[in-house]
Amino acid sequence: MKASAESWLEFARKDLQGAKTLLNEKGLENLVLFHCQQAIEKLLKAILSEHNVKFPKIHGTRTLYELILNNISPKPELDENTLLEIDSVYVDARYPNELGLLPSGFPTQEETKRIYEDSKNLFGGLEKLLS
Repeated sequence: MKASAESWLEFARKDLQGAKTLLNEKGLENLVLFHCQQAIEKLLKAILSEHNVKFPKIHGTRTLYELILNNISPKPELDENTLLEIDSVYVDARYPNELGLLPSGFPTQEETKRIYEDSKNLFGGLEKLLS
């Protein structure tokens, strides 16, 4: 594996571990969601880096995934709704706003655990592209 891809992957794994570590801490649900998004974002960047695909300095997982679909084979099959959900909570997980993080407001423990599990499953599927 290329050194740049390995570096992105290492950071991605640390973000996923951070999300897992914080998962059962009440009141830190937004940080779990932030680290879930960061893990997926960095993993996508690792895949792109491994395949010599240049990518912009962005945080949008959906945009990064589109770069993978347009430039890398075999194409991964994943639930794009998970990417959209992860992106939708990214900014709100870091900064307060009037509307809340999710349509229902601040994320519940149950929503947070579900998004973590979805992220972990997505991570496992995408990581295979680096094998």
